[in-house]
Amino acid sequence: MQVEMVNYPAVAKGKARIRVIISAAHTPEDLDFALDVFKRTGKELKVL
Repeated sequence: MQVEMVNYPAVAKGKARIRVIISAAHTPEDLDFALDVFKRTGKELKVL
């Protein structure tokens, strides 16, 4: 799984994004794990 930051000037200032690139080789468990990490990190950073 590849995760990239997308920020200005590709997107408007203050509208940064995270691009997640997955493949058919990733299992549902891989995706569940990644989503859990994003959720926990977002809560720790107080952005969720």
